[in-house]
Amino acid sequence: MEYYRVEPVRPSLPTRKILIAIIILFAAFITWSLGSQMIWFWLNMKEFGELFIIPIYFELAGGIILATIAFMRLDIINRRSLTWWFIHLIANLLKGYGSIPTSKIDFKEFKLPTPKFLMWQLTKILLGMFIFRDYIFGMAVYAMIQGWDPGLNLVWPIFKLPFTNPTLEGSLAKSEVIPLIPSLTLIVGPVLGAISIRLIILVGITQLARIFTPTVEEATGAKPVGLSWRIASFEGLVSIGLFWTMLNSFFSPTIDFNTRYLIIGFAAAGAALAIFSITDWRYSKGFSTLTKRRVYIRLLSLFMIALITGSVTAINSSIADTRKIEWLGPYVAQQITVNRYLAELDQIKEIPLNFTPTTPSQTATSTSEASSSILLDKIRLWDWDAAYAKLKPEIGLIPYLDYEDSDIIRFNGTLYWASTMKPILPKTVKPQDRWYAEHFVYTHAPDGLLMLNAHDGRIIQTSNFFKQRRIYYGEGGLFSTTWAAYPKERDRSDELDGFFYNGKGGVDIKPPLSWIFEFNFFLAYRDKTIHLLRYRDIYDRVSLLLPYFEYYFAGKTIDIFPVTDGSNTYYIVPLIVRLNTNKVPWSNNNPLMRLLGYVLVDTYNGDMKIIVLGRDYFSQLFKTLYKDYITEEVPEWLNKQTRYPEELFNWKVSMYNYYHITDPVTYIVAKEFLEVPAGLETYYIMTQPPGFDEPEFMGLLSLELRGALGRNLAGYMVVRNDYPNLGEMRFYYQPLKESRVKLLGPTGAIEALEKNPEFAQLKTLLRQPRTGDNILYRIGDHEVYFIPIYTAGAGGVVAELGVVACVGAVFTGEYYVGLGKTAQEAYMKYLSEVSKIEKLQPKPLEDLEQRRANIINIFRQANITLAAPKTLNPHASYLEATVEYTSKEQWKSTSRVLEEFIAEWSTRTDKTLMWQEDSKLNFGVLINVKGIVELHYVSVNLETSSGGG
Repeated sequence: MEYYRVEPVRPSLPTRKILIAIIILFAAFITWSLGSQMIWFWLNMKEFGELFIIPIYFELAGGIILATIAFMRLDIINRRSLTWWFIHLIANLLKGYGSIPTSKIDFKEFKLPTPKFLMWQLTKILLGMFIFRDYIFGMAVYAMIQGWDPGLNLVWPIFKLPFTNPTLEGSLAKSEVIPLIPSLTLIVGPVLGAISIRLIILVGITQLARIFTPTVEEATGAKPVGLSWRIASFEGLVSIGLFWTMLNSFFSPTIDFNTRYLIIGFAAAGAALAIFSITDWRYSKGFSTLTKRRVYIRLLSLFMIALITGSVTAINSSIADTRKIEWLGPYVAQQITVNRYLAELDQIKEIPLNFTPTTPSQTATSTSEASSSILLDKIRLWDWDAAYAKLKPEIGLIPYLDYEDSDIIRFNGTLYWASTMKPILPKTVKPQDRWYAEHFVYTHAPDGLLMLNAHDGRIIQTSNFFKQRRIYYGEGGLFSTTWAAYPKERDRSDELDGFFYNGKGGVDIKPPLSWIFEFNFFLAYRDKTIHLLRYRDIYDRVSLLLPYFEYYFAGKTIDIFPVTDGSNTYYIVPLIVRLNTNKVPWSNNNPLMRLLGYVLVDTYNGDMKIIVLGRDYFSQLFKTLYKDYITEEVPEWLNKQTRYPEELFNWKVSMYNYYHITDPVTYIVAKEFLEVPAGLETYYIMTQPPGFDEPEFMGLLSLELRGALGRNLAGYMVVRNDYPNLGEMRFYYQPLKESRVKLLGPTGAIEALEKNPEFAQLKTLLRQPRTGDNILYRIGDHEVYFIPIYTAGAGGVVAELGVVACVGAVFTGEYYVGLGKTAQEAYMKYLSEVSKIEKLQPKPLEDLEQRRANIINIFRQANITLAAPKTLNPHASYLEATVEYTSKEQWKSTSRVLEEFIAEWSTRTDKTLMWQEDSKLNFGVLINVKGIVELHYVSVNLETSSGGG
């Protein structure tokens, strides 16, 4: 047998030079990436100056302060670190191949060297400032250093609120809470949050690590496991948690009659555990002191505290269920007061409407039409979808432009849909040409604005209003996805239409910085200065420099729209601040939102102009810090182009739906809450509500009674848009006790239209009809809906207005609908329908006493006992029905209403109340509903009013 010597085969490993090359390439990549970020930062500095630095400064200042509060350890003697202890533990575990030396387990014995301890505290603060970064907190602290006073000295009275018995007027919240809101939202809230993190991490988790890790002696078996000191530590830890919970209870957004007892319970439990902790520390000798007696004493003490606290709160809640007005009412009053301040609801004017239908004569009809002709010319008949469908073909065959948004604007009292466009990359661009096309060719949107008359649907020559139509700073498309550039000294332009951009926007970047910014510049423009246009999306641009405000609502960007000074075109961006109120008593966690003002962004140059209009405390804070960059004067050309933000208007209406009720009794009963009808949105229109001498551009949103089976409107809210009346809101409401006259909601208006025989016949003749916006208007003395019906033109692409419907909103048993080619024609036909109402004169029945006897006899036949009270003082009153009984023909309907009332209400009590007010005979019952005395009654009118119309 022959043996051969086999040489071992060396693995094919990278040579040293290859390894060095890989390391160099990796280092170069890291350097390049960091360099790109540094270049981007430097470019921001160069383009925006201090406006870019200011929010970063506030962010870092706020983050450093809060991170210091949350993470910094002050124990320089023990110098413990939970993080480094755990790292050492894992390192020893790996080093020991699965076993940890007993000397390394004890957390109490772990101690960092002083330099390392100090460096670690600094590192935690630097890392934590990104976690706790808070622009607004940083702003407030910096302003305080400059002398601005948020009212921190006013906070101390908050500790007496849970122990103060408020009244039903909300005066306590007005005097003791509202003045504290600046300090609670700007300073106290963030600080308490940072302290909570500190207690959880530096106190809670640290102490748990001490408790659950054995000492060196215990790990080696030299000593038994000591339980007393561990129990003492745990008791002290829970005690701190209870005291901290007690402290936060003073800042609860839902203080009520039980809060004081919960505070006392937390304080008692915390004090008991603190005493037990101190006692156990004195006897920390091992197992010997852990007796059943001691355990029972502790458990029984805590159980008794919890039992007493729980029993008191449960009894209070039970009493409050039956005496809600006396117990819960005062706290509801404070909640209403605070939330009305948060949403500025006290500034809303409430105006009752008279919905009594009129019967115009032929002469009156002509007169009414003449007086209302101005407003009828301003009815908005083209909605967003119809405007989009008609303007879409105007792009033609251009493959590099697309619509981004359409916004309603106005000039000289006429409404227009202004559609803005965005550049997009055509699908025909080859992949190898994509970079060049994105950055050098499709840099802007030429003629980026189109306009359509919102009244008659005519496409308007946009240049008559907007002289500058080239959009370099817009929204969407390539604006939001990439930057644009061109060589500084160029002989020809690669931009669309060969246009040479000569605006103020952008920044120059020279080699070699341009190479770091974009490697392709090193390959193609090695010796050329490049002009860069960055942050071309309006939202990115504004949020970079002013990150304190809300630019997204419900996942959508806030609505911005174009305005012009006659030469330049701007996007106007609302500045809405949203402040957290989770530390504000009685806020119910509803935020505080305010309109600080607007930013005008030049669509060609990218310049920003900040206009501050707010008078609230945050606006004052902002003006203090940005006094060199803002103006409080609105240019005269902008006065008639401003528009109150739809998002803020909708939020205020959502708050008003609940907190329009100032009576806590009514609020608790919850029968007068409002809501926006399903599918309805805010309409910006030219309208003339009662109290206005001429049509005005306003936002309108209709409201209905929440939970009502009949989807009738309770009224409508309007907001004014013209400066200086910008933001003024009025609510025109129908008194809820009115039962004969109803105001149809949007759904009811559509149903009325669908039931109209003329429309049903016309609908079959229209091609692909679509119902447009149904907007409520006040024309003369009539509340009417104007509803456009669209039909597609040739090919089903371009929308056309088929017919206009005018539907009467006031409903008394009949629907009145007018159809026409124009709003004027539809309204005239509506008036013609209304004028056909016959005024029936009631025929006499028996005399008044006989009619009264007939009504009373219905109750006697039903064995109902009638009682005549001297006074009535219910907590809440509800008119269930009203009926006319002035003629023989009305007896059937009268008896039916009374019989229904007897079956529904009179059978619930042993007697029914009867009283008379003028010509009305009323019957009612008193019902006790959880401590609230409710009066439910029906009213019968026995005589014809002498002043009827």
